Amino acid sequence: MTKRKAIVLVSLLLMSSVVYASVLGAPAATVRLTRTTVITMAQLDAEVNEYKAAASEAGQDPSAVDPLQVLNLLINNELFRQGAARDGVRITDAMIDSAVESQKVNIEATYGQRFTTEQFNQIIAQNFGSLDEYRKMIGEQLMVDSYVRMKKDAMLNQRITISDTEITSFYRRNRSQFVSPETVKLSHIFIPLSGDTQKDSENKVLLEDVASRIKAGSLSFERAVIDYSQDLQSKNKAGDIGWLTMDNTEALMGLGDEFFDVAFTTDVGSVSSVVVSNTGYHILKVLAYSEAKILGLDDAISPNTASTIREYIRSELSATRQQEVYYQAINSLVDDLRKSATVNILYKK
Repeated sequence: MTKRKAIVLVSLLLMSSVVYASVLGAPAATVRLTRTTVITMAQLDAEVNEYKAAASEAGQDPSAVDPLQVLNLLINNELFRQGAARDGVRITDAMIDSAVESQKVNIEATYGQRFTTEQFNQIIAQNFGSLDEYRKMIGEQLMVDSYVRMKKDAMLNQRITISDTEITSFYRRNRSQFVSPETVKLSHIFIPLSGDTQKDSENKVLLEDVASRIKAGSLSFERAVIDYSQDLQSKNKAGDIGWLTMDNTEALMGLGDEFFDVAFTTDVGSVSSVVVSNTGYHILKVLAYSEAKILGLDDAISPNTASTIREYIRSELSATRQQEVYYQAINSLVDDLRKSATVNILYKK
């Protein structure tokens, strides 16, 4: 390559870089409510790419992401920011701190464990890029929520009524989901595993003798609970450990197959022989048993609660309706803001 050709090639590369940079810096839209804000093509491209990445992760077609729709979302966000600032909405660091702490509690509940601040920050970084980005997102959510509640209070506080017809209709469409699994109510006499093989063997022999005496009628189950059980939570309740459902996989992992097999095959009122679980030795007494069945509207959700299927459906439909009203309020406020603003969309597909 000659020197002149090299110079020409470099010049072309520089020109293409300038053109590309100018395209990215070009406005996709301008927004003015209280001040003029430019949304650049670079900002739009970055947001579109995030939506496409999210679509791919969800197994959806990223090409279905419409840049114009994304641009309108960016415009709406800017209108919310300007409108909230104009109307005196203030989101403080303390409010964000409180919201982040609440999210931490929710995440801990989801994972079933407590997290240190460092562990929590790592989870946030993996899902949101950084703690700063996460706090910024939380701040924007708080701003939108506060602004909507300020401007659309009457709409959000309207009385929501769920009719019996709606409840019945929802139940009939989803009846197969309201199934009570096979359940059994149990009492037990329990001695935990100690880790000492000889001691565990002695405890098993002890409970085998206790089980024989109960079956022979020389010792009552209730007396044996008081004298021999080491489960402090159930000892003062005649050994009652509540209801066990056949589909409780967490309990199955903790107790083991033998415990489940004996619990669901022992007759009501009968006492089992010694059962070895993953945690220790048990003598089981079956207090009640219920076959699997489809629940009716006025049946209890589970043996452990008095709430009925009807009440559950009413609560779920009410929550869904409240969510719908909330989004309607957001859209209504967006319409109000757009009517007061000057929005110029320059982006062309």
